[in-house]
Amino acid sequence: MNKGINFHYSSETADKYNVTGILNCYNSALANGIKSKFGNEIDIYTIFAENIQVLLKTDGKMNIDFLSVPRFPNQYIKPIVYKNANLEMLEKFLDEDKIIIINTLHHEIKFFVYYNTPYDYLNGMPVHWTTVIHHDDKNIYYVENLDLINKKNYKYYNDNKFVGVVEKSYMNPFFDKYLVCVTIDIDFDRLDLFIERLFVILNSYVESAEKEETINGYNYFYGITALKKMIELCSVNNDLNKKKDYDNEKLIDGVRYIFRMRIYMKECLLKLTENKSFITHKEILDIFEPSIESLITLTNILMKRDMKKQPLLDNNLIKYFNNIIKYEENLIDFISKLLQYETIFLS
Repeated sequence: MNKGINFHYSSETADKYNVTGILNCYNSALANGIKSKFGNEIDIYTIFAENIQVLLKTDGKMNIDFLSVPRFPNQYIKPIVYKNANLEMLEKFLDEDKIIIINTLHHEIKFFVYYNTPYDYLNGMPVHWTTVIHHDDKNIYYVENLDLINKKNYKYYNDNKFVGVVEKSYMNPFFDKYLVCVTIDIDFDRLDLFIERLFVILNSYVESAEKEETINGYNYFYGITALKKMIELCSVNNDLNKKKDYDNEKLIDGVRYIFRMRIYMKECLLKLTENKSFITHKEILDIFEPSIESLITLTNILMKRDMKKQPLLDNNLIKYFNNIIKYEENLIDFISKLLQYETIFLS
């Protein structure tokens, strides 16, 4: 029996969040897959070190796009993608004790939260990433974000509610329609470079905090400049709302991405405090907690407005963006001081 079948998988911890509550579904599936094999032997945050900058993209018509999907760090994790996979292939990989994630028609599957909900097939197939950790003669054992579970139709393994169980005879028809398997190898030698990678990321964050540029007709705003642009867009909300020139989901996902990355930054920096005296837990929490709470508040406001079919942007949001700018400026100052210790830290 796979030892991971008894591990605790969750999107919430005593520290409010862990990596599965921060990453998109693909990376969350990877995180759960890695945990299924290594448990707590590997710090997930050392693997998912990535870009943490706020980035806003607009065009001449003022269409808005927060670039909110984290980039998958292929240089540290080596995925092999198998398209047109089948159940036999999945079983073979599980028997070989590989880390596996799958992409299949989860919107049509009874244990998924969107089961039997309307879906616009014109915009693509209703697919989703999930971690598969074990199989036996009858069943497949998987790990899914609990927020995406249809609890009425969810069957879990023994007393471990974090590991779902589904019969192969039920899943096989869906696998026959569409199944992509991805097996994962980890470059452990490069994982040892976590500290160097983190400082490179932090330095890039500070250097591009007020950057803007135009590429191929698109305007890109970074960091503080992106947030100031949002204030500008809030002040001209009437024209935007009439034209419907922005995508509500992209705006909400964009703000959500910012607070997820701030949680991620916090966790990475907390890791640095383990053996380093020049940075403390309290300093990090004092910087990050107000920023994260402010971003969560803004996200909730946007989500409520979207549910009520109300315009997302208006003058009332300017105070929230101003608050976030203040916290980002504090964070930039904090990171700038931290970077001064880079040579000492890496020695």
